[in-house]
Amino acid sequence: MRTLSFILWTTCSVALGIWLATAQVGSRTPWEHAKQVWARSGLKLPALPALPALPSASAPQISERHTDQERDAVNRLVARRGAK
Repeated sequence: MRTLSFILWTTCSVALGIWLATAQVGSRTPWEHAKQVWARSGLKLPALPALPALPSASAPQISERHTDQERDAVNRLVARRGAK
């Protein structure tokens, strides 16, 4: 029953999408009417925040400094994880 319901809803959704994109209502498609109404409403979608810029090749490379004791601790953790 779930499969039949899924197929029915999918078919209806695709048919509605095709109708919205192709049917002519008053010399324009329903999708064009909706876009025009949205533009006239004055509502704006919130802008997405800008992503931080990727580091360029000319940016100075930060070298991490670790003590031998810290390296040994990390190596032990990695070796223990690999043994599982």
